[in-house]
Amino acid sequence: MEEEMKQVNVQMPADLQAILDQMVREDESDRSKFIRRLIRQEHARRQAEQLPLPLPKPARKNSRSAQAIAA
Repeated sequence: MEEEMKQVNVQMPADLQAILDQMVREDESDRSKFIRRLIRQEHARRQAEQLPLPLPKPARKNSRSAQAIAA
C-alpha cells in the first residue's frame, strides 16, 4: 500500500536554493526526496536527545584483585 503524499511549498532565498540544489546533485537525488530525508534525520536526532541517558553501571569489586593489592 502506497503512502499518501501531501504537497508542501517552501519559500527560501536564492542562495539557499542554490545550496539545496548543489546538495541534491551531490547525492544524486531530487529535492523532494532530499528534503524528506533531512526531515527524518532531524526528527530522529530530536527524539534521541529526548531519551534519558543510561546510568553508568556501578564498578564491580573483584575481591581477588583487592586482596592482591592489599598484600
